[in-house]
Amino acid sequence: MSSRYSVSERNGLSETEKMTLPKVRKRKAQLVDEIEALKNEVREVDEELDQVYYTHPKSKDYQKIVVNGRKKFNQDPWKALDWLASRNIVAKDPNALALWMKAGEGLSKSAIGEILGDNRPFALETLDKFTREHRLHEVPIVPALRQYLFSFRLPGESQKINRILEKFAEIYTEQNPSYGTADQAHTVAYSCIMVNTLLHNPNVKDKPSLEKYITMNEQLLSSGAITVEQLTEVYESVSLTQFKIPDEVTPTGKGSVNDILLHAEREGWLFKQSSNPLFSGALSWKKRWFVLSENCLYYFDQMTDKEPKGIITLANVGIRKVETPARPYMFEIYSLSDGQIKACKTEQDGRLVEGRHSIYRICAVNDEDMRSWINAISRMMAPQQHLLTRPKSTH
Repeated sequence: MSSRYSVSERNGLSETEKMTLPKVRKRKAQLVDEIEALKNEVREVDEELDQVYYTHPKSKDYQKIVVNGRKKFNQDPWKALDWLASRNIVAKDPNALALWMKAGEGLSKSAIGEILGDNRPFALETLDKFTREHRLHEVPIVPALRQYLFSFRLPGESQKINRILEKFAEIYTEQNPSYGTADQAHTVAYSCIMVNTLLHNPNVKDKPSLEKYITMNEQLLSSGAITVEQLTEVYESVSLTQFKIPDEVTPTGKGSVNDILLHAEREGWLFKQSSNPLFSGALSWKKRWFVLSENCLYYFDQMTDKEPKGIITLANVGIRKVETPARPYMFEIYSLSDGQIKACKTEQDGRLVEGRHSIYRICAVNDEDMRSWINAISRMMAPQQHLLTRPKSTH
């Protein structure tokens, strides 16, 4: 072969081609990256088209879309609204959004509060619809406010808090016209928030007594915005049971239950005696999942339920074994003052109502379980009440 041919030419490349080769390789790498990016975009579009055209709500694929939608809402609720509407998860409509947030499954309480606290017209209408979804009729104002504030997390700004409490007061007095004016209800609601901070914030060292708290509100009393009786009701209720900030949701969507279980002393199946013989005939026993946590005894229909069926506050009460042949492992929680035990339960229509009982009877499955429950509940009650008394016989 002639020596006049260069090495590049012998390899099939001219000198010019050799100089352009790095540029070609660089461009090739760019094209490979661009092709891969296009493939990813096509996959994403295919997934979104599958989501848009899928209609069967019981499909596993659809449930994945719903879970993804909740995540997007929890990260940025306002940005998520269009995405949710385009996938037919919830319409971009105040009424539909309010119902979806009230159900609350898997939703961040903070994200719900972010929507409710906004002053845009859409948000104000959603706040109205959301608040009206709470059944507050014939529920005392403090338990009603607890129920309301547990369905979302109050935003931090005072203007947003005030706007939300004003709406609560408006709807509460509409559903309870005999209570008083919306201004009075608003004052009581705001007073609940204030005294909750004074009594339960660890940074507040000087906890006010009832008398001092009433003195602090002299101006409101003199103006007629609130009464001594209302202030006393607020103080006693909040001092007994703190207004809990609702827990954020977890991947299972069980925020409020997680807060209860986090501080649980004991949990398990027990039988609770029916409390309404007028409507259910002879007293019956129903199996309930009980959780003892933070000075309260919670009971659920099922151990996987998101919200308790009822709550029994363990204040000013005693506990004792009840000797009866038919139910040998029974015990009862009873009022020490012969009055009603502070409690509440959820009715079948979803209303939260105040308990009206002076005794709750509960039955365990064996003697060991019964004694363990009695001991655990006794330890949680105030020591000075001398709670565990001698057994009571019934026939």
